[in-house]
Amino acid sequence: MRIEDVMDIARRAGEMMKGADRIEVRDKGSKENHVTNMDVAVQEFLRKELTGLLPGSSFVGEENDYADRSGKMYWVVDPIDGTTNYIRNLQISVTSIALVEDDEPVLGVVYNPFTDEMYHAEKGKGAFRNGSPIHVSDRDVPHSIFATSWCAYDKTKSRRSFNISNRMFFVCEDIRRMGAAAYELCKLAEGCVDLYFEPILWPWDHAAASVIIKEAGGQITGQNGCASLRNTDRVAAANSADSLAYLSMVIDDEYSKG
Repeated sequence: MRIEDVMDIARRAGEMMKGADRIEVRDKGSKENHVTNMDVAVQEFLRKELTGLLPGSSFVGEENDYADRSGKMYWVVDPIDGTTNYIRNLQISVTSIALVEDDEPVLGVVYNPFTDEMYHAEKGKGAFRNGSPIHVSDRDVPHSIFATSWCAYDKTKSRRSFNISNRMFFVCEDIRRMGAAAYELCKLAEGCVDLYFEPILWPWDHAAASVIIKEAGGQITGQNGCASLRNTDRVAAANSADSLAYLSMVIDDEYSKG
């Protein structure tokens, strides 16, 4: 199996997103959390194509609680990360594809069809955007851009996020909120932003981008080490170990307050 084949599948999924004749929207759990007919259609396309590309592999996807981790290797997919952006034509929506082997992401592809940005990485082979190598920035925390979100799907948990953002805002240069975790993490890998935090991410939000970040020289972690591939997790990422240590200190301090 070649990563180029996975990239081709991601590109075809992006064509589906852009070429939709109609977008049907419904809520899943809250008025802030949407799913469209295209989320479901793209996921089914990816499931068939990816498991066909790697016989014996299983598949985990965001939609319809589709989770099959049987076997040594499985795919973790978000068909459209940034669904709200997609509904509103903000053009910050991506397809995110990770291959997990022995419970470690070893391949990541993230594609934004609206900007034609293709990020990809394989363990030990470097990280790339549209075929060119990428690397995290060398900025320190005072000169950093901090990307984050504020628990839009569960606003009862937003207070800590706002407190962390407020504290970071007075330390770093500025804050960005793009509404698509996989894309924001790839922007960190590319050196456009330097720090990232999200209090609740699912595996399909970060699995692919985690490979890209690590191969670009960055750091990403969950609440207890590696970001969970089984459940939601509190995810932080940074361009360096020192920057991650500072951000983690701020996060831990906020969560220690009870």
